[in-house]
Amino acid sequence: MVNTVVFDIGMVLVYFRWRELFSQLGFEGEKFETIAKATVQNPWWNEFDKGNISVEEIEEKYILSAPEYREDIKQIYQHADEFVEMYDYTYSWIRDLKTRGYKVYVLSNWSEIAYEKNKDTHLKFLEEMDGGILSFREGLIKPDKRIYQLLCERYQINPLEAVFLDDNLANVKAAIEYGMHGIHFVEESQAKQELEKYLK
Repeated sequence: MVNTVVFDIGMVLVYFRWRELFSQLGFEGEKFETIAKATVQNPWWNEFDKGNISVEEIEEKYILSAPEYREDIKQIYQHADEFVEMYDYTYSWIRDLKTRGYKVYVLSNWSEIAYEKNKDTHLKFLEEMDGGILSFREGLIKPDKRIYQLLCERYQINPLEAVFLDDNLANVKAAIEYGMHGIHFVEESQAKQELEKYLK
């Protein structure tokens, strides 16, 4: 029987609006595509979520991929508070689950600057949670199975009694391999329907 729900954050509880932000910064056409590949689509983006390198260091990593856009890339983390936007359904979903007696946690790849810039606004819902793991604090990111183990050990969660929701299928598969139930989040209604099957 499932008694615990574990959420990813980005594209599950908050919208990752990097495309809109890049457009607001005036990145268009080839410039948009080049900067995207150098930053949000760069493997170093995930490494930054481990919390092992500074903003200045990650910016230099990005710039190596697109040196002609140095100044544009340096703008990006100045707008870290504009990268995400909480979904309208987030609070009500969390509160409904908790009212029904379920434990609710987060398990997310998340950078320190993105946390600090949004903790009082678009991540305010974290106060409703029973706990969770943010990757920058642990030096681990999904789909490394150690991060699922860390969550379960820290909060005494039985993996067989927990269901994990993530928009990244690889992360869901890793959770299942660890022993949790998993739902690949595509959109709100689909995820809620699948979750209710486990909760029944």
